[in-house]
Amino acid sequence: MSAGSRFDRTADEYARAALTRDWSGFVAWCEPAVGDRVLDVAGGTGALAAALIPLVAEVTVIDVSEPMLSHVPAGATRLVARAEQLPFADAAFDLVTCVRGLHHIDRPARALDEMARVLAPGGRLVLEDFVADADRDRARRWEEIERLRDPGHQRLLAPGEARTTLLAAGLDVDAEESWLVTLEVARWLAIAHCEGDPARRVRELVGSPEFQIRVARARFRRPGERGSGR
Repeated sequence: MSAGSRFDRTADEYARAALTRDWSGFVAWCEPAVGDRVLDVAGGTGALAAALIPLVAEVTVIDVSEPMLSHVPAGATRLVARAEQLPFADAAFDLVTCVRGLHHIDRPARALDEMARVLAPGGRLVLEDFVADADRDRARRWEEIERLRDPGHQRLLAPGEARTTLLAAGLDVDAEESWLVTLEVARWLAIAHCEGDPARRVRELVGSPEFQIRVARARFRRPGERGSGR
């Protein structure tokens, strides 16, 4: 995902949408502690940061879109940076999060390696994102739909792909779950400012006013005693 992407143009819509989400379930997965240093990768408008700020020591939000970051609330540090090249020292954070951002990142494996690198011993990495259909033909068809809606879309990761990368980076799997969500096509197109022929083609390919897509969430942990990396 590059700077100057559609997220620059749709930051206000994303900010409004993020505020409607109940973040309590995701925050519980983070297991926040008073002394935690938190990094939210591809954190956009900072809605998750707002939920974490009262619970931890410090929160940093990075994103490639400066207009998105302009919505990050007071109390969090915001920084324009790429997930594939995090400008932080090893073991700099006790909690790293990335919510529905991996499919926008050019090199997700590199980004995951970077998230693991900056995670302190005993720290948690919590991911949530849409995942590709296990059927390859359906997965390829969906990628066509995604790119019609957003030419900057990269790809949905396959189920278990992030886990494989993070295990190789030395993290342990703590918990995993997945579920189906139902989205309205009209709203999904509108938030991306997708109009005209691309929107018409998306509606044809989806073939329904709504569609379902799978979301996966996982918590990983860096072996070691919590707080020992400081």
